[in-house]
Amino acid sequence: MSKTALVIRATGSQGKAVVKHLSRSGWNVHAFVSDPSAERAVALKKFGDGVFLHKGNLGDTASVSSAIRGCNAVFLTQMPSWMDDSESREARILLDAAKSAGVQHIAVSTQLGLSDPNVEQVFSNPMIAPAVTGKIAVEKLVRESGIPWTAIRGGWFNTNITLPVVDMMYPGLSEGKFVSSYRPDLLISTVDPDDIGAFTALVFNNIEKYAGRPINVVSENITVADILSEIERASGRKLDVHYRTPEENAKEAGNPFVVGQRLMEQLVGLADMDEIKSHGVPLTTFRQFLENNKDTVVPRQGK
Repeated sequence: MSKTALVIRATGSQGKAVVKHLSRSGWNVHAFVSDPSAERAVALKKFGDGVFLHKGNLGDTASVSSAIRGCNAVFLTQMPSWMDDSESREARILLDAAKSAGVQHIAVSTQLGLSDPNVEQVFSNPMIAPAVTGKIAVEKLVRESGIPWTAIRGGWFNTNITLPVVDMMYPGLSEGKFVSSYRPDLLISTVDPDDIGAFTALVFNNIEKYAGRPINVVSENITVADILSEIERASGRKLDVHYRTPEENAKEAGNPFVVGQRLMEQLVGLADMDEIKSHGVPLTTFRQFLENNKDTVVPRQGK
């Protein structure tokens, strides 16, 4: 029986990695994209002849049903919804289509914070709560769907600090200035999205072993200070670094990025690296990630 998977948000950092690793392990892939003619979508075809582009969006039942036809498995990842419960609504559409299509397994990408039983209390600030509550709700829907499932709980994405996302997450870093509310010795559980792709392929190729459980996916635990040192090494630029004082943090209490940075301390200790390594998936260090993505590293030399 041929193995075919539907990959949602296939042009995103996670989706692209899942398409790559599934293709390399013998799967056909239905890549769910908003615009099949876009450069990022067309680029997915380079991963193999078994990659097929399907146009649609998760809010459109017809396009989801068309794309999922003939699929054994589904990889679901979604952007957070800050205004409403569209994450849950779209997940229900997908799950209904999956049941009708006879899908045998679904991997849902949520986040490492869900491994903390007190996550809703930790992330209760209304400015950032939707980023967590949406994932909790979707993971619950998947668990209760009746379809064998695995939750992929990834850490802090390395792509947060490279182009194009960096200018939103860390304004000024492209010009060589890093301002944050982290502590320099804060240990961050980083993940290369490519490793999420590798873990998803592992899960889909070993459904009996991984069905019905969450898996934390972290590539490396590394301090903020060491992250900045690696950026300096990769960019060839010395950074102007400023850690906000308690007084400065208080003044920025209405900034969701500051709130999120301060809450990162609550994620320390959730990633058991020995357990993660026991799955046998090669993990990408932060240094390796920067080397593999040189074109997106900031600040640029000579600027």
